[in-house]
Amino acid sequence: MKNRFSFAILMILAAVFTVPADAQFRRGMLGESTEITVYPLEAPALLLPAGNVQVEVRNASSASARIIQQLHDLMVRQLTDNDSRLHVVDKGADIVVAATLNDWKESRRNSTKYVSETRQIGTREVIDKNGKKKTEPVYEYGRNRPSVVIDASAGLRVEVRRTRGAALADETVSHVIHEEDLVEAGPPTRDAIEDMLIDKVVQKGASRISPGRQPTRVLLARSDEVDRLNALAQNRRWQEWLAALEAVKPHNDRKRDSYRLHNLAVAHEAIAYEATAVEDWTARLKLAATLIAQAAAQNPSEKYIAESASRISKSALGYQQLADLYRGAGLTSTPTTAGARPPTQTPTGSAPAPAIPAASPTHALMTNQDVVDLRAAGLDDDNLIGAINDAKTVKFDLSAAGLKTLLAAKVSNRVITAMRARAK
Repeated sequence: MKNRFSFAILMILAAVFTVPADAQFRRGMLGESTEITVYPLEAPALLLPAGNVQVEVRNASSASARIIQQLHDLMVRQLTDNDSRLHVVDKGADIVVAATLNDWKESRRNSTKYVSETRQIGTREVIDKNGKKKTEPVYEYGRNRPSVVIDASAGLRVEVRRTRGAALADETVSHVIHEEDLVEAGPPTRDAIEDMLIDKVVQKGASRISPGRQPTRVLLARSDEVDRLNALAQNRRWQEWLAALEAVKPHNDRKRDSYRLHNLAVAHEAIAYEATAVEDWTARLKLAATLIAQAAAQNPSEKYIAESASRISKSALGYQQLADLYRGAGLTSTPTTAGARPPTQTPTGSAPAPAIPAASPTHALMTNQDVVDLRAAGLDDDNLIGAINDAKTVKFDLSAAGLKTLLAAKVSNRVITAMRARAK
């Protein structure tokens, strides 16, 4: 009886956790996935002309003075991060950006949240098949736990006008937070929610008048042929990942080969988002669209491939709109200095986190100055090491004088070690 019961439990677990053979995006008993985050540019409704810009903030909400000051500081930082052609001045600018906070709400209430878990809550006396009494455990498989439900929202109106002339743009954006956290896990503080809310609404508002970036999560295929290469993508080593995928032999089964094509499309997509020239991102996204369309045709029932096809198609359209704006402004490459990540949440009163450069240096030779410039722009150690490893050739000065310059520029020992390894 006991053996039959154990076998039944195993069969139930197998039915619950086993992933179908054709589920090539999630693997393992719990169906684990591999994700990366890419940062495509977002085409603004208006591309501000180059030059001086004056930023004004107004409060038409219940937000505190602290929030309004933070709004001003973040808007200034976000605009200049998004577009290096813009220079924010206190007065005398031809272009005025007026940001009005017209909605600000934050509330929380106590609640309970059901949590699935197995725990012993006691014992009971039972009689077995032989008529003997025995004690067996009693289990509980879930229970309600105290929680906090947080609801918050912010609305921002962004107007652009010339000091002498008509309005150029009038855009409204909003951001909503709704989450439920267990009390024992420690819900975020009110200050943390406020910081997150203002960060997000400013990012959205600035991206309506300058080319901001929007973090996008992408699921990678995990078929046997390509899963071993996904670590390259997770380390943002796009060119190495692409080269490795291109070396994978196409599978005879068209359905199974669709997963290789999917990841190839994503590799070109990721490279496109970090390109600086209009022609480069246009060509990459066109190739990504061709590959993902081929993958979808070979495996029309795979929803994750369909989702990637929709995302790439939408992105290609947005980048075409952005290219039209750039050409209208006489630009052939992106004016952004930020890049790959928007400012992250920061403590009250502190400066926003630096944005990461959109791409590593485009020239073939990488020098100490390139490393210093990327560090100054805000690139973190992992991405900086990735840029060093991706450089076609390097010429690093690792003499005592060179090392002093690197350390003075806040280049870490981890990065210097990577530089030394490449210089060998």
